[in-house]
Amino acid sequence: MMTWMQESALAWAETPAESDPVLRALRVGAPTPRPSQEWLPARVCTQGEKDGEWLVRLPSGALRQARAAFSCLVRPQRGDLVQLAAADEACWVLAILERPQPGGVCRLELGAASVQLHAAELHLCADGELSLSGRQLNSRAQAIATAAQERQTHIGGTDAEHCGSLLLHADRHMGLHAKSTALSSASLLKLDAGQIHVA
Repeated sequence: MMTWMQESALAWAETPAESDPVLRALRVGAPTPRPSQEWLPARVCTQGEKDGEWLVRLPSGALRQARAAFSCLVRPQRGDLVQLAAADEACWVLAILERPQPGGVCRLELGAASVQLHAAELHLCADGELSLSGRQLNSRAQAIATAAQERQTHIGGTDAEHCGSLLLHADRHMGLHAKSTALSSASLLKLDAGQIHVA
């Protein structure tokens, strides 16, 4: 038999909903929360109707439209195994897990955003060809050093160069040819050679 103190302690521990039989009968348990986000593997089938969207096939066989997440820089290709994040009606490609044919072109897709790389040193290495293409190319440095076996430059318009001093040295032959040529100097124009031919 419970003592008076034990009954008082039990009554104190019960909430009003637990002590009242009517409230206890009407009480409804809280629904178990369902995850609002899923992490799924999928295969890329083809590019979607909009740029930056792809049609992917889930493990169940269902097809969904997915957009590339902002942090997914590598552009997906058909056949890629990707990781998806699905929430409600939205679906994103988070990462490319596997590519059936790793060779070929691996494209980094950054959209219209500007990209800045900051590092103490930056090295770009390519076993084959290294190409830079753009509407305008600007470079600025304290010193620029170029070493190559051969160099060819083709400029359709005007090649203008301004510098403090210009030194040209050729170990073998140097040729200058133009439709018209003008050499001028403010103080001194000097020609020095073993032989000078003027024709």
